[in-house]
Amino acid sequence: MKSKNLIVGLVVAAIVVISILFVAKPFTAKKVTKKGIPAMKAQAAKPIVPIKRAFAKDMGGLTVKILDSKNRDMVLRMKAFKSMDPRSSVYTASFTSNIMQELAPGSYDIEIDTIPQMIHKGISVSKGKETVQDLGHLTGSVNVKALNSKKKEASFPVRILYAKSNIAVASTSTNRAIEIAPGVYDIEIGILPVQSKKDIKVDAGKEAVLDIGCATGTLIIKALDENKKEIRYATRIKKSGTGEIVTSSASNRSLEILEGAYNVEVLSNPVQTKSDVNVGPGEETSIEFLVQAPPAPVKVAPVKTKK
Repeated sequence: MKSKNLIVGLVVAAIVVISILFVAKPFTAKKVTKKGIPAMKAQAAKPIVPIKRAFAKDMGGLTVKILDSKNRDMVLRMKAFKSMDPRSSVYTASFTSNIMQELAPGSYDIEIDTIPQMIHKGISVSKGKETVQDLGHLTGSVNVKALNSKKKEASFPVRILYAKSNIAVASTSTNRAIEIAPGVYDIEIGILPVQSKKDIKVDAGKEAVLDIGCATGTLIIKALDENKKEIRYATRIKKSGTGEIVTSSASNRSLEILEGAYNVEVLSNPVQTKSDVNVGPGEETSIEFLVQAPPAPVKVAPVKTKK
């Protein structure tokens, strides 16, 4: 019995020892794994060495950064003039904004092809280095919005002038934004008659919107003979009250014109007039004139030559 108990005791002891060994191994593996992670992180965090620009011998570089009114990189042509003395500079190169241009070391004046053109002076370029000139927002934008007589987006011509002058800065069309230098401008909209908007302020990095909505109607001037046949005659349209001539046209054609009251003439023989013809915005106004058909041209008999 004693030997049997001794054998059983030895077996139980062996099982306990084996269990302890199996339980201890996973803990050891976890500790090794945890210690290995920081080493991997340290290896991945190596500093990135910036790539150094290569320049031609004895050259440097210039990058001129410009943003438009919507904070996007603005692509503009420009010219670099190297300063010779305090009063003069000489053309050196043409390049584009936001792209580096190699230049010889020195001081430069930059002519930028904005509307109107700008000049930035005294930009220094050094040998073996890139000079970055960040000019930010050089322009704002103007957008003249308009609808035609059919209440669709119109494409009327637009002229932008310096305020209180007849000097034109730029030409564009309605419903089309144009980038322009900050300032105060007068704007002419090419509808009949021409509409002027004064002292429109443009700020750098912002859009100035001038919305005139639907301001025109359609005028149709019909000239008919006694048989209701259309006859082509010259016409003349004047402002009612002042008699100022707005435009000349031809009968039996539609004409887009600013809302208002007009005196309409058909240059028949004799001249016929309708006064205070009202044209409403987005509306079609048609008027008729009863005229005589012009006489048929007289045929000239050919002259016989003597033999």
